[in-house]
Amino acid sequence: MPFAFFKRLDRRRQAIYLQSDALTAVPLPQPEAVRPLVSALADALRGEDRDETERAARKLVAGLALALRLPPVRVQVLASRPHARWGELHGLYEWERGRGTAPLITLWMRTAKQKRVVAFRTFLRTLLHEVGHHLDYTGLGLGDSFHTQGFYARESHLFHQLVTDGDSGMATLEEQLARMERTPDDVAAAIRGISDDALSVRPDGRSWCAKEIVCHLRDTEESLLGFFQSMLEVDGPAYSGGEPDRWAEDRQYRRNDAGEALAAFRRRRAEALAFLRHLRPADWNRRGVHPTRGLLTMRDFAGLMAGHDDNHLDQLRRALNGRP
Repeated sequence: MPFAFFKRLDRRRQAIYLQSDALTAVPLPQPEAVRPLVSALADALRGEDRDETERAARKLVAGLALALRLPPVRVQVLASRPHARWGELHGLYEWERGRGTAPLITLWMRTAKQKRVVAFRTFLRTLLHEVGHHLDYTGLGLGDSFHTQGFYARESHLFHQLVTDGDSGMATLEEQLARMERTPDDVAAAIRGISDDALSVRPDGRSWCAKEIVCHLRDTEESLLGFFQSMLEVDGPAYSGGEPDRWAEDRQYRRNDAGEALAAFRRRRAEALAFLRHLRPADWNRRGVHPTRGLLTMRDFAGLMAGHDDNHLDQLRRALNGRP
């Protein structure tokens, strides 16, 4: 079923939309040849070096363009994402046809408010999203590039051809669920023996302290479990994700007890895993709408949860070492 904005398009653009929606796959001739470029990008991002990340992103995009027989596209990686009331801008594709310059993909490697380095899976998804726009215009010849269900399916198809073993070794769904099962124990180990005062100290004026990260995991778990349940009841519900920074202030995270927050997270994570492990095979294909990534399956959302855990565990350890 087309998204709501389909009705606002003229007939020519509706035809383009339907053509895009019908195309759900982007087979890479030799994905194994491109995967080392993905690993190099992960290493560069992990090192938090903007110049190196930009070089790695350019090489990956060039490799994809060559594999898909697309014309060259420029790539730049900037520091912190722009943001406004509508949220943060993750990536941008720009092309002035007839000007003689190659299209430009812009990516940002840090979040807008807390200036954290973006999680690798999120960064890669954003890169592939913008490559998807380049494909629409220069490879598929669609004449426009709409965020259709087909567009998001093509993005996911590219992603899963390139990330067969996932980041942090998460190759299969069961390994992702195992990552999620370990997270409460990993958090407990990280904060064991740390005083409440130390858990409440922010590494700088923008970044969360360790206690705030634990509370964030607790509250996100509750909202995601409710969303998963709604995905079984209706087709394509929208996940808002809330406003984590506002939660931290409104719910006074730094006045929370870290042990109680961890215990609540542990209970909610057990409930979420019990829910996910009792899904029928067909249920994993149920879909919901992510605020920035569009239409995703239950399987995709589980992968996001596992990546979210890794991202915040790393952030928690940095906070305890006084690093943003």
